[in-house]
Amino acid sequence: MKIRIATWNMAYWQYKKYFEEVWDYYLKEIDADIIFFQEARPSKVIEDDKEHLVWNEIGSNRPWGSGVYSKKHKLTEEIIKTEFKGAFSIANTNIEGKKLTFISLYGLMESNGPTKGYSITNLHRMLSDLTCIFNGHLDGKRNIVLGGDLNASVQLDPIQKNDSHKIFFDRLEDFNLNDCFKLSNKKFPVQTLRHHKSKVKWQNDYFFVSKSISKKLINCEVVDNDKVRKYSDHNPVVITIDL
Repeated sequence: MKIRIATWNMAYWQYKKYFEEVWDYYLKEIDADIIFFQEARPSKVIEDDKEHLVWNEIGSNRPWGSGVYSKKHKLTEEIIKTEFKGAFSIANTNIEGKKLTFISLYGLMESNGPTKGYSITNLHRMLSDLTCIFNGHLDGKRNIVLGGDLNASVQLDPIQKNDSHKIFFDRLEDFNLNDCFKLSNKKFPVQTLRHHKSKVKWQNDYFFVSKSISKKLINCEVVDNDKVRKYSDHNPVVITIDL
């Protein structure tokens, strides 16, 4: 059975006027079996569908967060001890007898202090919080799909004059989570973020799958068209897995 999984930073705070229009496009035209979203709130169409939606608001001055939605498959939220609820949300499901754990993750920027504007500090802490799942200490080894706008790229290491982003991706690899762009032999960087003031082809959005299902990946593609560019400065990323 083939399933399509998409992830998209919907930039709710920046493109709020298109909110329901963006969701209509995402649900109908991307039409994935599983939808990850970041920097967003659920559409009115799905917000009360508790059996198929898992999401959390970050809170404070961020009335948006990360989530997972499926119109076809029932989702169960998993809650772990963390200070980053809303920056990531965890959903479990069972498809064709195979249990899957979905983690929609947003690279939350530090809002103050000496690392203001950095996401990498929070990303490393989020990986530490998720270690219990990655290493199988909770409910054993799993088939994991982690995706989202990580606000991370080794393109940033020379700018920050360190290897903190490389170390972050090395940690994911050490958890046996494989980059779907690399598995699909895509040449780095694959542009997923467009800054109107920058000509750099920024890659911020990713999918990672556990080693147990990495050989079942069929493709990993970036969606780029006029509607996407109207609705967000990020591009949706879509993977297809043959379970």
